[in-house]
Amino acid sequence: MTSVDELTAMIEQRATVDVRLSLCHSTDGWQINYGEVLVGAEGAIRERTWRYSQDAFVERRLPGPLVAELVREKPQQLAGLTVTAPAAQDAGNFQRLAANVRYNNTTLPWPRTEWHLNPATQASTRPRSVLVGDGPSYLHAEAAFNAFFYAAATETGPRPPHMLWRIVRLDPRGRIHQVTIAPDTLTVLVQGDQLTGAMLELSSPEGQRLHPLGTSGQVQFDTPHGLTPGTLLMLRSDNDWMDFRYFPAPGSPDTGDRSVTWDLPGADVSVLIAGGETQYVEFKDQLPVHKHRRKMLKTVAAFASGEGGTVLIGVSDDGQITGVDATNLDELTLAVRGMIRSMIDPDPAVTVRAVPIDGKTVLVIEVRAGAGWYAYNREKPEFYLRRGASTMPARLAEIAGGFGQPAGPFR
Repeated sequence: MTSVDELTAMIEQRATVDVRLSLCHSTDGWQINYGEVLVGAEGAIRERTWRYSQDAFVERRLPGPLVAELVREKPQQLAGLTVTAPAAQDAGNFQRLAANVRYNNTTLPWPRTEWHLNPATQASTRPRSVLVGDGPSYLHAEAAFNAFFYAAATETGPRPPHMLWRIVRLDPRGRIHQVTIAPDTLTVLVQGDQLTGAMLELSSPEGQRLHPLGTSGQVQFDTPHGLTPGTLLMLRSDNDWMDFRYFPAPGSPDTGDRSVTWDLPGADVSVLIAGGETQYVEFKDQLPVHKHRRKMLKTVAAFASGEGGTVLIGVSDDGQITGVDATNLDELTLAVRGMIRSMIDPDPAVTVRAVPIDGKTVLVIEVRAGAGWYAYNREKPEFYLRRGASTMPARLAEIAGGFGQPAGPFR
């Protein structure tokens, strides 16, 4: 736990911080119902103001002392509005996150620490009404919130429940800037302000290897048998970590981390195929049609509801590459995207790409882990989880837990 006094002192010391606010109109002006503060950001910021009769959304780069006063519940003039914040609890929980973990709809390149502050008292529920004003029109405030903060066209999105402030501080001491994975080597490039004495550690169930950083900031590990499942790449200084990347298994899902690349076209897919079907990988001989699509779409929903995963079309159950029709890739890609969009709710984050391997073409569907449940069949929702290499129906208690509800009893 970190006290509000410590957090406001940290913000106050900064010349500027980036702020995004969701506001609602009150008799005394505009009150914050959710705010994000990003400390240590570089580069330009897109300043925005969406103002409606009872709601407003603001994004600005502001002086640190002004934002500290906002968190302390002191009214401030902002974007032509008198803005104040309700009382927060005396302290907030925090967590440290590695670089390239997504922050809203963007990926932050540096490791970070996040603090979450809850309001001292929960605000009452407001009636839904259509928003028409200086910003884009929306059916209600929740839809506007998700569009402004997450660039998500959803009515019920990943809005943090029961949170007043999210305060994020970037950590420029050190980061894993680039990881290049080849069939028999792993090359790491490190950047940062405080790398003296830092080391790279490559750990797996098979053992541990430590390598000091040289002046180039680049280290190469030999991996003659590829990456072992459960490999952890750690940038560390003494007994503290600065950044890390985790590779849970051959075929671990695409997380959108562009700092990890493969040095040969199709090398990542070759690793997936060699590892066989797993919790993160499913093979399909051909793109299923009509009633046979259900099994593949259930797996996509399970990947999105869990830790993500990859479906390889053009690979048989025993790992033989059968390929797809390479003369018809655009149509195949559109068909895949169409069936996922029409049958899974909400629409999961999916990347579809064609990869040439051994003279044939494999269609790769990479499914990112979502923020909650993804249902197969919009009309009669069904929920699934991945268990080993199988897709299983979720139990009632698991479904309830995923929606933040008590686990039972069920009648």
